Amino acid sequence: MTKKSGRRKWWFILVLMAGFIGLLGWQYGQKDKKDTVDVDEILLQSELRNRTFNSTVQKIDEGKISAYIMEEHSNPIISISFIFERAGVAYEPDEKGGIAQLTAAMLTEGAGKYNALQFKQISEQYGIKIGFSASMDDFSGYLIYPRQHQDIAVKLLKAALLQPAWDKKYLDLNKEKMLLALQKQQEHPSDYLRYKFRDKIYAGHPYSRNLLGNQDTIPDLTVEDLANYHKTYLAQNNLIVGIAGDITKEKAAILLRELFAGLPEKNNLAKLEPLHLEFSGKEYKISRKIPQVITKFATEGTYRQDIDFYPLYLANYIFGEQGLNSRLSKVIREKEGLTYGIYTYLSISDAGALIVGSFSATPDNFSAAKDLLTQEWQRLLQDGVSSEELQQVKTSLINEFNLRFADINDISDMLVTMQKYNLGQNFLDKRNDYINEVELQEVNAAIKKYFRTLPDFVTIGDYEGEK
Repeated sequence: MTKKSGRRKWWFILVLMAGFIGLLGWQYGQKDKKDTVDVDEILLQSELRNRTFNSTVQKIDEGKISAYIMEEHSNPIISISFIFERAGVAYEPDEKGGIAQLTAAMLTEGAGKYNALQFKQISEQYGIKIGFSASMDDFSGYLIYPRQHQDIAVKLLKAALLQPAWDKKYLDLNKEKMLLALQKQQEHPSDYLRYKFRDKIYAGHPYSRNLLGNQDTIPDLTVEDLANYHKTYLAQNNLIVGIAGDITKEKAAILLRELFAGLPEKNNLAKLEPLHLEFSGKEYKISRKIPQVITKFATEGTYRQDIDFYPLYLANYIFGEQGLNSRLSKVIREKEGLTYGIYTYLSISDAGALIVGSFSATPDNFSAAKDLLTQEWQRLLQDGVSSEELQQVKTSLINEFNLRFADINDISDMLVTMQKYNLGQNFLDKRNDYINEVELQEVNAAIKKYFRTLPDFVTIGDYEGEK
């Protein structure tokens, strides 16, 4: 055999081997594609988006753990939402500011037998979504996954909840991210205003804390701090769970026990003292040279279980929450063109309830817009709302209610809300009745009670207001 023919022979063998390896790689890739599920795509194609949702809410009691479940079998997706009450930012020790958010970030940075990279890669491969966050009151989490990958989804969430790695490298990285977020908050007027609003309205109360943490305490937080927070604040007795999707009540009960039974049974976290705030129309001004003047305003509201809730809810909806059809929007935005948007909403926390609103305007238009807001506020107080306005809003709210449950994760979130505020297992069936049964005199009585004083304002921008 000549050297030339020998080279041809080896070249031919190498080509065959390369082709064989390529075929194996293609087959392996096809297997990966088959196993990988795009949860977002499935949710977008969900039948729930095209029809009214009216399934029954069931309750599960599994030992010391309970949950609401809503079965929905039109999609192979399951969503679990959960919160740990009294475990949010307002409940942090003063010297450990930022620990709730830092813990939330660290629970998915490696857990159990999975390092941080493996945790992320496996989640993405199998279409599993896991996340944690902290609000002012609560520490929350979610798990969304395709039904066929429940085993691996359960393993990942159990590891995150029960065996977080607390890797020092990722702890330092996340502390840097939090400090950077605090810096960016200072630079973005609307973000900074949200923080200063809480700081001024709730002055002296834990609700005045910055949701992003405390730049003075974050650098000193340790692995031991996180482990202690995790052990102390995340327990079965302050856990609320909502489950929705392609799962039966019987299988959900097993899942509930498997996921959460390993948590401590009890903690002794006390509730915050209720707030007693007074409002008189004062304004806190933050001077800054920016194109728009932005303001947030607030006055006293009411709690979810209070007899005044639905009357005030309807009154506020007419006044400022009905989008472009609200009174404020019609007068200040549509008629006078002083702002691109203005709105109000009811804000309910464990220890405080407010009516909150916001708008922005150019420096030249801000005073006029604020004056019109004051005028509309006083007109509402003096004249109330009409029976025509009330009926129109009732019809709108009743017709739109079921459309709020287009996504599985929205449903599981609502199931948690129903339990947190003790709305009852039949709330979804009864809610429209609660709206429809409110009388005009009840709405106008609520207006007299809750709109009797002007709101306090916190404003940022180049505007000469009261300091």
